[in-house]
Amino acid sequence: MEYIAGVDIGGTKIAATLFRPDGELLAKVVFPTRVERGPEAALAEIRTRLEELRRGRPAERLLGIGISCGGPLDSRTGLILSPPNLPGWASVPVTRFLSEAFRVPARLENDANAGALAEFRFGAGRASAASGRPVRNLVFMTMGTGIGAGLILDGRLYRGATGLAGEIGHTKIIPGGPECGCGGRGCLEALAAGPAIARRARERRKEFPASRIWTLAGGRPEAVTAAEVFAAAAAGDRLGRLVVEETAYYLGLGLANLVNLLNPEVIVLGTIATRYGDFFLEPVRRVVAAEAWPDPVAAVRITGSPLGDLTGDYAALAVFLDQSPGA
Repeated sequence: MEYIAGVDIGGTKIAATLFRPDGELLAKVVFPTRVERGPEAALAEIRTRLEELRRGRPAERLLGIGISCGGPLDSRTGLILSPPNLPGWASVPVTRFLSEAFRVPARLENDANAGALAEFRFGAGRASAASGRPVRNLVFMTMGTGIGAGLILDGRLYRGATGLAGEIGHTKIIPGGPECGCGGRGCLEALAAGPAIARRARERRKEFPASRIWTLAGGRPEAVTAAEVFAAAAAGDRLGRLVVEETAYYLGLGLANLVNLLNPEVIVLGTIATRYGDFFLEPVRRVVAAEAWPDPVAAVRITGSPLGDLTGDYAALAVFLDQSPGA
């Protein structure tokens, strides 16, 4: 029997998995990243955890290792290049390290691209609701601390000329709007990513002093995150609903541009959209329908990730299975 190892590297935790090539999950372990100890210690622990998972399968063959990680990174050379959520990880040769440790091929991809590959192969892309046929054009969007997208166009992962395709978070929604981490203003990320959602709620604290948001944050407005805003909105809180509606509007504008530009069959939203489903997706869909051309709107399905919390695990598997140039 054969299996594939997966590693999903995040700023707070790392997941190591074993899968059959057909997507059957065999084993999984999750452990803290602890970025303060540096990349060498983290890589050593990844190796140890994978070795522990493999001990239960001495007679089976490891085909290779897929690795998903937030960017920037270079998938061709297998280097992690100083991601904001991994301080101190500068030019870390993760694929070389794991390939040499286990004597198998290893492949690296950024989390948005990896998520797109996972949805395309194992999730929302397996068959379209309308035709029953596999999807050929799919967009997967991450929506957490930042906003990014992975693009599957005509059945293949599209990376662009320098591997930076899919940076929808830095498309302009409001010229001269809020400052973005990229240095620009009015980017989608500065309006609809997690920190932006929390900021807009805090800016209206005096207007809504009795909002449930502050209670959920333990009476500490400075500790508010998008999670408290959405939880309050789902419970009927006025400020929470206002901020969520604004977020849906900004995100809908970004997706309308994407629908007109790429004409995808499916747009899959991860994280927040997966947790709150149609509560968030319905207002997003309404904005897209109002702002994009009718024909591409009619062709697209906007959905949360059917893989849910397992998206990162399947992303790492899909990275190894992908045969696109640059993988």
